[in-house]
Amino acid sequence: MRRTAGVVAWLLAAAGIADGLAEHPPHGADVGNAAVFLTLFLGVTVYGLTRLLPLRPVQRRASLRRRLLAATAAVWAVAVFAVGIEVVAIVVNGGWLPWLLPVPALVAVSALALWRSDLAGPARCLASDDWTPITAAAFEVHPGEPVDGFMVLPSGWRTRFHLPAVPADVAEELRDRRRLWLAGWPSDHFVVGLPAGSGCAIGLVGAHGDRKNTGPGAPARR
Repeated sequence: MRRTAGVVAWLLAAAGIADGLAEHPPHGADVGNAAVFLTLFLGVTVYGLTRLLPLRPVQRRASLRRRLLAATAAVWAVAVFAVGIEVVAIVVNGGWLPWLLPVPALVAVSALALWRSDLAGPARCLASDDWTPITAAAFEVHPGEPVDGFMVLPSGWRTRFHLPAVPADVAEELRDRRRLWLAGWPSDHFVVGLPAGSGCAIGLVGAHGDRKNTGPGAPARR
């Protein structure tokens, strides 16, 4: 629902901006103001894309590492590009661009940094090579599909969990042995896999479907 509302709001804003520019083209000093506004709009659009567009759930550790490397490279590439443009502007025009580039560049870098942070936490859990087996059960477990079930955390709390897509080896472990392996637990992230496996899943504790994570060790909501 939030994603749909965001897309609709963006389309309406984009249509309004396009109509305004077509009906009342900027002249003189308004050209610079229009450029600043459009640049800010593009910067916010980049941020919105990182937060609203769905990402395919990670099912392999190698894929998570590749995404983390891509996010890290993107952060540095955008930051270096923005600084380079400012240097060129200072050399050519004798002054920096106070609004046209720094503000949207900061928005874009911040959005990419948040994306990287979302990937770095689970990657650290897997890199720790510290695994905790827990008892867990679910009614229907199919490889590659979402899974909702119940588990008993190391703290003793019985709570719900949700995995957006379960790898084949994790699905077999959950279905046949009623067990999940937590990577790097305790952690702010709920990462499951197998110590000798190649798959992984990043899920939610205390959640069913799209419900909000209640945090590690928290009891299920009643």
